[in-house]
Amino acid sequence: MNDSYEYIEAYFKDQLNDAEKKRFEERCIYDESFAREVALFITTGEGIRQSLLGQKQQQWANDELNRESAPIKPLKKLTLNKWHYVAAACLLFAVAIYFLYRPETPHQLANKYIAEHLTQLSQTMNPSKDSMQQGIAAYNNKDYNSALQIFEEIYQSNPQNFIAKKYMGFVYLATQNYDKALQQFDELANKEGVYKNPGLFLKALTLVQRNNQGDEEQAKQLLKEVVKGRAEGSREAEIWLEKW
Repeated sequence: MNDSYEYIEAYFKDQLNDAEKKRFEERCIYDESFAREVALFITTGEGIRQSLLGQKQQQWANDELNRESAPIKPLKKLTLNKWHYVAAACLLFAVAIYFLYRPETPHQLANKYIAEHLTQLSQTMNPSKDSMQQGIAAYNNKDYNSALQIFEEIYQSNPQNFIAKKYMGFVYLATQNYDKALQQFDELANKEGVYKNPGLFLKALTLVQRNNQGDEEQAKQLLKEVVKGRAEGSREAEIWLEKW
């Protein structure tokens, strides 16, 4: 039961990969005992959940044995199938309510920001004669190797081009090379003369995505600095800190 509890909790904390999430949701529909466990997890408060799970474990095990030992009749089979549909519908409703009202985690906030702001970069109508626009086009097409090469060449020829430095970080962030992304954003944050420097906010964003031990706390402190300095990302930082 402890393993099952941790597995269910991992699903709702968005800690499972796509394949694991799919298997979880299929079990909710076809595994009656598991569906009951999930429903119990959702509907009970944190303080009483553990004790209720312990009390129900033996009862559910006995129910399962009784079902397996009982002769299968057409009417019983129909009732069980009906239970699956009802359980699935109730579970989906409960999950919808849970996701609607639960507070967003820092990781979810970071994912949402990346999806809305960093997946596609704005570019001019005719990027063919401009190196920066060529790099942006490659980035938007998810040709990250080409994009990185172009942005690096731009930055090497002009180390004051903070946009190229920022976009280099974006490439590393998109490819989940978080350490190198942090390096780019740290160097950006330390550049002088950048109006509303986005470096600190992007560092915080990357730390949340990397999610190593201590990363969230460090990200939180960076967001406080962003708000205090009214740097780029201060509006998002305020919202994130309220929900943290």
